[in-house]
Parts: sequence; C-alpha cells; structure tokens
Amino acid sequence: MPKIKRPGAFFAFFLLLIAVVLLCFFVSASDYYDYMSGVIENTSSIAPLSKESLHARLKKPLPVYDTEVKYRKFYLTAPGAQKVELVADFNRWGKDPIVLKAYRKGYFDTSVALTAGEYKYVFVVDGQDVLDPMNKDRRVIDGREVCIKTVK
Repeated sequence: MPKIKRPGAFFAFFLLLIAVVLLCFFVSASDYYDYMSGVIENTSSIAPLSKESLHARLKKPLPVYDTEVKYRKFYLTAPGAQKVELVADFNRWGKDPIVLKAYRKGYFDTSVALTAGEYKYVFVVDGQDVLDPMNKDRRVIDGREVCIKTVK
C-alpha cells in the first residue's frame, strides 16, 4: 500500500496564519465600515442625499448688500457748461444739490459716499436735466426719466 503523507506542522502553521490574517481583515473592515457610516451621516450638510435638499441648494440666494460706505464717482463731459449739479434721491432731488467740480475741456466730476443699494439721479447742466450718457440703466419715475446707479 502506498504511503499517504499526512499534513505536517508546517501546513498546520500555514492554515493558522491564514485564519489570523482573515480575522484581522474582517475586524478592521468592520471598524472601517463603522467609521465611514459616521462620516457619511455627518456630511449631510456637505453632500445632500435627498432630492429636496438638492433643490434647495440650487435656488439662487438673494443678493446681500453690505452696509460699508463706498465712494462712487459721478462724471459728465459738458463742453461750454457753466455749472453742473447732481440731483438725486440721496440729496432730496436738488434741495441739497451737489455741484460737480469743473476741469479742462468741459469735464465735471464728484465723488459721493454711498452705502449699498439703488440710487436714482440726473445731472442738471445750466438748469436743464441731462441723463448720464455712460449709464444705460434708466427708468421713468413720476414722468421724469432718471438714471439708476446700483452700489453693491
């Protein structure tokens, strides 16, 4: 009868080593799964998992205007003009007119401190209303066409 080799100590050690490696793998995989489950649950604010939260994120937020005072320049080129004033809703439509400073070749300008918002204005050149030719944002208010300056 042929002699049958029986597994030796080396083979038994090899099987034991494989069992220990698999046990360590499954224990660490379980810990990793628990860790990732907590991470995914805690990231709901970063990565929305529902359709409603995704649609809420797609809505554009309303524009936020800050309250910081910013200087805005108003200028007009009016050759031959003697006096150019800025009348606007921020100076009570001419009750406190702002007189623009004259420079060479009919260039007039001034700077006004404004907070964020929309302002309506028009220039008065020698007593006649003149719209700002550089500003195309205009509206008719109370039968008077005015320019709109938006400060953000």
